[in-house]
Amino acid sequence: KQWYQRRVRDTNYFINTNLSMAQVLPGDGEEKTWNCIYPAYINSNRTLKRGRRIPKEVAVENPTYQEIADVIKSLELEHLVQPTKHYSREGDRDLWQLGRVKVNLMDDSGTPFNEAVQSKVELMRYIAEMIPKLKSRSDKTRELQLAGNAGKNKKKKGKK
Repeated sequence: KQWYQRRVRDTNYFINTNLSMAQVLPGDGEEKTWNCIYPAYINSNRTLKRGRRIPKEVAVENPTYQEIADVIKSLELEHLVQPTKHYSREGDRDLWQLGRVKVNLMDDSGTPFNEAVQSKVELMRYIAEMIPKLKSRSDKTRELQLAGNAGKNKKKKGKK
């Protein structure tokens, strides 16, 4: 799929047509001042040198930009999903590492939109706390456990 934006007639808004739900985005460039959240920021498999921004004990194993967006959506914060962006410290550019989410935490006067999250670090810690509780994440772990147990029940054939 190609990721592109098309202009809505007689307005100054864009619609991202690649996302599952069309998301109306401001077209005047105000999202340039929003905070970026890359999956590498909260990945427990990363080192601080490779981009992790929160403690390893708090971080999550291999988060995706979709999971980050789901948690931010539950906070009802204004956000923008950019699925084709890469983190600058990513050397391999794997498909599962693609994407970032831009979030608007504060209004023009500097007051936070959500009292639970007042800074970027608090937002990253909250995201890392909530991702393991996502239904999609719990379904993946259950599938991995079932796949791992399926191979243990096979009988070994060979000489006695």
